[in-house]
Amino acid sequence: MATISAVVDGSKNYFDLFDLPIGFVVDQSRLSERYRALLDGEVATSYGNARSAHVSPPERSPIEIELAYRTLLDPLARAAYLLDLLDCRSEGYGASAGEYGALGGFLIAEIELRESLDEAVSRPDSAAAVAGILTDLAEQGASLEKDLERVLADPSPQNLVAAREILRRLELVGTCRRDAEDRRAALTSPA
Repeated sequence: MATISAVVDGSKNYFDLFDLPIGFVVDQSRLSERYRALLDGEVATSYGNARSAHVSPPERSPIEIELAYRTLLDPLARAAYLLDLLDCRSEGYGASAGEYGALGGFLIAEIELRESLDEAVSRPDSAAAVAGILTDLAEQGASLEKDLERVLADPSPQNLVAAREILRRLELVGTCRRDAEDRRAALTSPA
Protein backbone atom coordinates (compact mmCIF):
# COMPACT_ATOMS: atom_id res chain seq x y z
CA MET A 1 0.00 0.00 0.00
CA ALA A 2 1.51 3.32 -1.10
CA THR A 3 1.25 6.37 1.09
CA ILE A 4 0.51 9.82 -0.23
CA SER A 5 3.92 11.03 0.98
CA ALA A 6 5.59 8.38 -1.18
CA VAL A 7 3.59 9.41 -4.26
CA VAL A 8 4.01 13.19 -3.94
CA ASP A 9 7.21 14.62 -5.40
CA GLY A 10 9.64 16.63 -3.28
CA SER A 11 8.15 20.04 -4.10
CA LYS A 12 7.04 22.35 -1.31
CA ASN A 13 3.39 22.08 -0.43
CA TYR A 14 0.93 23.25 2.22
CA PHE A 15 1.58 20.23 4.42
CA ASP A 16 5.31 20.99 4.47
CA LEU A 17 4.57 24.62 5.27
CA PHE A 18 2.75 23.55 8.46
CA ASP A 19 5.14 20.67 9.17
CA LEU A 20 2.32 18.12 8.85
CA PRO A 21 2.37 14.68 7.26
CA ILE A 22 0.75 14.63 3.84
CA GLY A 23 -2.69 13.07 4.13
CA PHE A 24 -6.40 13.65 4.35
CA VAL A 25 -6.42 13.50 8.14
CA VAL A 26 -4.64 16.45 9.75
CA ASP A 27 -3.93 17.28 13.36
CA GLN A 28 -6.15 20.37 13.72
CA SER A 29 -4.42 21.61 16.87
CA ARG A 30 -0.97 21.29 15.24
CA LEU A 31 -2.28 23.07 12.14
CA SER A 32 -3.62 25.98 14.21
CA GLU A 33 -0.46 26.13 16.32
CA ARG A 34 1.82 26.26 13.26
CA TYR A 35 -0.49 28.80 11.56
CA ARG A 36 -0.17 31.20 14.49
CA ALA A 37 3.59 30.65 14.68
CA LEU A 38 4.02 31.27 10.95
CA LEU A 39 1.96 34.45 11.06
CA ASP A 40 3.84 35.69 14.12
CA GLY A 41 7.13 34.88 12.38
CA GLU A 42 6.05 36.56 9.15
CA VAL A 43 4.97 39.70 10.97
CA ALA A 44 8.27 39.82 12.88
CA THR A 45 10.25 39.20 9.68
CA SER A 46 8.28 41.88 7.83
CA TYR A 47 9.03 44.43 10.55
CA GLY A 48 12.66 43.37 10.44
CA ASN A 49 12.71 43.95 6.69
CA ALA A 50 11.49 47.47 7.19
CA ARG A 51 14.43 48.17 9.51
CA SER A 52 17.17 46.42 7.57
CA ALA A 53 17.63 45.93 3.86
CA HIS A 54 19.93 42.94 4.59
CA VAL A 55 17.17 40.71 5.95
CA SER A 56 15.83 38.29 3.35
CA PRO A 57 12.10 38.48 2.59
CA PRO A 58 9.82 35.83 4.08
CA GLU A 59 9.50 32.60 2.13
CA ARG A 60 5.68 32.76 2.17
CA SER A 61 3.51 35.83 2.42
CA PRO A 62 0.76 36.08 5.03
CA ILE A 63 -1.78 35.75 2.19
CA GLU A 64 -0.19 32.48 1.07
CA ILE A 65 -0.11 31.23 4.66
CA GLU A 66 -3.80 32.11 5.06
CA LEU A 67 -4.73 30.32 1.83
CA ALA A 68 -2.76 27.23 2.86
CA TYR A 69 -4.37 27.24 6.31
CA ARG A 70 -7.92 27.60 4.96
CA THR A 71 -7.27 24.82 2.43
CA LEU A 72 -6.00 22.37 5.03
CA LEU A 73 -8.68 23.34 7.53
CA ASP A 74 -11.61 22.51 5.21
CA PRO A 75 -11.94 18.75 4.46
CA LEU A 76 -13.29 19.30 0.93
CA ALA A 77 -10.62 21.83 0.01
CA ARG A 78 -7.98 19.58 1.58
CA ALA A 79 -9.15 16.57 -0.46
CA ALA A 80 -9.19 18.59 -3.69
CA TYR A 81 -5.71 19.92 -2.87
CA LEU A 82 -4.44 16.40 -2.21
CA LEU A 83 -5.78 15.19 -5.54
CA ASP A 84 -4.16 18.17 -7.29
CA LEU A 85 -0.94 17.56 -5.37
CA LEU A 86 -0.91 13.99 -6.58
CA ASP A 87 -1.37 15.36 -10.11
CA CYS A 88 -3.53 12.40 -10.97
CA ARG A 89 -4.22 13.53 -14.51
CA SER A 90 -0.59 13.19 -15.62
CA GLU A 91 -0.28 9.74 -14.05
CA GLY A 92 -3.17 8.22 -15.96
CA TYR A 93 -5.48 8.73 -12.98
CA GLY A 94 -7.71 11.19 -14.77
CA ALA A 95 -11.36 10.88 -15.62
CA SER A 96 -12.43 7.77 -17.45
CA ALA A 97 -15.48 7.38 -19.63
CA GLY A 98 -17.23 5.72 -16.69
CA GLU A 99 -16.59 8.78 -14.55
CA TYR A 100 -18.31 11.05 -17.04
CA GLY A 101 -21.33 8.75 -16.90
CA ALA A 102 -21.31 9.13 -13.13
CA LEU A 103 -21.72 12.89 -13.55
CA GLY A 104 -25.20 12.25 -14.90
CA GLY A 105 -25.96 10.35 -11.71
CA PHE A 106 -24.81 13.34 -9.67
CA LEU A 107 -27.07 15.66 -11.62
CA ILE A 108 -30.03 13.36 -11.05
CA ALA A 109 -29.21 13.15 -7.33
CA GLU A 110 -29.01 16.95 -7.12
CA ILE A 111 -32.35 17.36 -8.89
CA GLU A 112 -33.96 14.80 -6.58
CA LEU A 113 -32.58 16.55 -3.49
CA ARG A 114 -33.84 19.91 -4.72
CA GLU A 115 -37.27 18.41 -5.45
CA SER A 116 -37.45 16.98 -1.93
CA LEU A 117 -36.54 20.42 -0.58
CA ASP A 118 -39.33 21.98 -2.65
CA GLU A 119 -41.78 19.38 -1.34
CA ALA A 120 -40.57 19.89 2.24
CA VAL A 121 -41.10 23.66 2.04
CA SER A 122 -44.66 23.20 0.80
CA ARG A 123 -45.64 20.84 3.64
CA PRO A 124 -47.54 22.14 6.69
CA ASP A 125 -44.65 21.08 8.93
CA SER A 126 -42.07 22.56 6.54
CA ALA A 127 -39.51 23.55 9.20
CA ALA A 128 -39.40 19.99 10.56
CA ALA A 129 -39.24 18.53 7.04
CA VAL A 130 -36.30 20.78 6.08
CA ALA A 131 -34.60 19.96 9.40
CA GLY A 132 -34.95 16.26 8.55
CA ILE A 133 -33.35 16.82 5.16
CA LEU A 134 -30.51 18.73 6.84
CA THR A 135 -29.97 15.82 9.23
CA ASP A 136 -29.88 13.36 6.33
CA LEU A 137 -27.39 15.56 4.45
CA ALA A 138 -25.15 15.83 7.53
CA GLU A 139 -25.15 12.05 7.92
CA GLN A 140 -24.37 11.56 4.22
CA GLY A 141 -21.53 14.09 4.48
CA ALA A 142 -20.01 12.38 7.52
CA SER A 143 -20.19 8.99 5.84
CA LEU A 144 -18.63 10.32 2.63
CA GLU A 145 -15.79 11.98 4.59
CA LYS A 146 -14.99 8.63 6.21
CA ASP A 147 -15.00 7.00 2.76
CA LEU A 148 -12.70 9.72 1.44
CA GLU A 149 -10.31 9.26 4.35
CA ARG A 150 -10.24 5.51 3.69
CA VAL A 151 -9.50 5.74 -0.05
CA LEU A 152 -6.92 8.50 0.34
CA ALA A 153 -5.04 6.35 2.87
CA ASP A 154 -3.99 4.19 -0.11
CA PRO A 155 -3.45 6.38 -3.19
CA SER A 156 -3.74 3.61 -5.76
CA PRO A 157 -5.09 4.63 -9.18
CA GLN A 158 -8.48 3.04 -8.43
CA ASN A 159 -8.71 4.76 -5.06
CA LEU A 160 -7.82 8.14 -6.55
CA VAL A 161 -10.61 7.78 -9.09
CA ALA A 162 -12.92 6.81 -6.21
CA ALA A 163 -11.70 9.82 -4.22
CA ARG A 164 -12.67 12.16 -7.06
CA GLU A 165 -16.16 10.66 -7.15
CA ILE A 166 -16.54 10.90 -3.38
CA LEU A 167 -15.31 14.50 -3.48
CA ARG A 168 -17.93 15.39 -6.11
CA ARG A 169 -20.62 13.76 -3.96
CA LEU A 170 -19.42 15.73 -0.92
CA GLU A 171 -19.56 18.93 -2.94
CA LEU A 172 -23.13 18.07 -3.99
CA VAL A 173 -24.11 17.38 -0.37
CA GLY A 174 -22.52 20.70 0.65
CA THR A 175 -24.38 22.62 -2.04
CA CYS A 176 -27.69 21.03 -1.09
CA ARG A 177 -27.02 21.62 2.61
CA ARG A 178 -26.43 25.33 1.99
CA ASP A 179 -29.64 25.47 -0.05
CA ALA A 180 -31.57 23.70 2.73
CA GLU A 181 -30.11 26.07 5.34
CA ASP A 182 -31.19 29.05 3.22
CA ARG A 183 -34.68 27.64 2.94
CA ARG A 184 -34.81 26.98 6.68
CA ALA A 185 -33.72 30.57 7.34
CA ALA A 186 -36.44 31.84 4.98
CA LEU A 187 -39.03 29.74 6.84
CA THR A 188 -37.99 31.04 10.26
CA SER A 189 -37.50 34.70 9.33
CA PRO A 190 -40.42 37.07 9.84
CA ALA A 191 -42.31 37.72 6.64
